[in-house]
Amino acid sequence: MIKSIQKLLVLTLVAATLTACGSGRTAETRMIKQVTDGVEGQSNEIRLRNVLIVKNENSDGVLVGTLVNWSDEIDAITGITINGVAVTQSAPRYELARNKPVIFAGETANADAFTTLTQGAGQRVPIVFTFEKASPVTLDALIVENLEWYKDLLRYQPSEVVTP
Repeated sequence: MIKSIQKLLVLTLVAATLTACGSGRTAETRMIKQVTDGVEGQSNEIRLRNVLIVKNENSDGVLVGTLVNWSDEIDAITGITINGVAVTQSAPRYELARNKPVIFAGETANADAFTTLTQGAGQRVPIVFTFEKASPVTLDALIVENLEWYKDLLRYQPSEVVTP
């Protein structure tokens, strides 16, 4: 009986070692920070996820990303700059209510923002999000090529979009 328990203990330790799972706060799978090309940020209870820029054939940089407010207090995105230039937006202001995401670009988008880029794919540029209440957030976002999975990102054409 004791030998069976010892064998089970040894097998458990060997399995944990071979899979490199670790435990608790040092587990390998817990240490993953970024799983997409997009970057992440936070200001107060506003989370910014998978923020990146897609450069299309017209040298427009289309903003991709999702912002979610975890607070009960409503906030709003009041401005966005890419590389120091104010973006063209589909609305002058985007309200951030609790758990109602603002999604830039894609099939589920409810917001559009873009600017003209001189930088190429593979480079990084600063994006600054400003809010009514929360502190501004600056992210160092990657510019990616307009590959097949980024086709048809904008809901509106540039001529239909308002500038704040």
